[in-house]
Amino acid sequence: MKDTLVFDARNIEDGVFNNHEIEVHASQLAFDIAEIQFVSPVQGYVQLLRHSEDSIYVKAEVSAEIEIQCRRCLDPFNIGIAGLFEIQFTPANNPEDLFTEEFEDDERYYDGETFDISEDTRQALVIQIPVWPLCSEECSGLCADCGVNLNDENCVCVDAEGFESNTQRVNSPFAELPQLLASAKSEAEPKQKNRKEITSKNGTSKT
Repeated sequence: MKDTLVFDARNIEDGVFNNHEIEVHASQLAFDIAEIQFVSPVQGYVQLLRHSEDSIYVKAEVSAEIEIQCRRCLDPFNIGIAGLFEIQFTPANNPEDLFTEEFEDDERYYDGETFDISEDTRQALVIQIPVWPLCSEECSGLCADCGVNLNDENCVCVDAEGFESNTQRVNSPFAELPQLLASAKSEAEPKQKNRKEITSKNGTSKT
């Protein structure tokens, strides 16, 4: 088990895959994301192959477990993330090449002796962190009124609003007004009908 992501190229045989199992602490990768915490080491497998002119081909599979906050209920939960990358390290002709950014995404320079895949490992894991993490697809989130976590307990805000509305309707002095108006209207309709019939027969209305 290798506890570092720095490799000695001089120990890599030509034309033969060199396999390494790794386990490193997340602090070695300089993660600066405040919203997450690593709850496990970064683990994985690295394959190294030396080929033409001391170039080193690297293939790595890495994973870790992190704690992150749910976007709905705001509770922390654990989730696994995993990344895969392939890169090639080429010996630098000039010392300045070691710090240049003018190379392809899958190509790096090294000093001919050691090379470090820490940054590539960090990037491979960072892009796997969900932008909108949810503890579950069925997460009910928080009540917009009282803030209670609806996954843990039932919110009474809706019931309370319904109860308050019913109470106000019962206690209001105008609570019976709609029924009285409807009753008066129903009583007035036959009278209006009778008046129309009398007017039609006599040509005049009786009052």
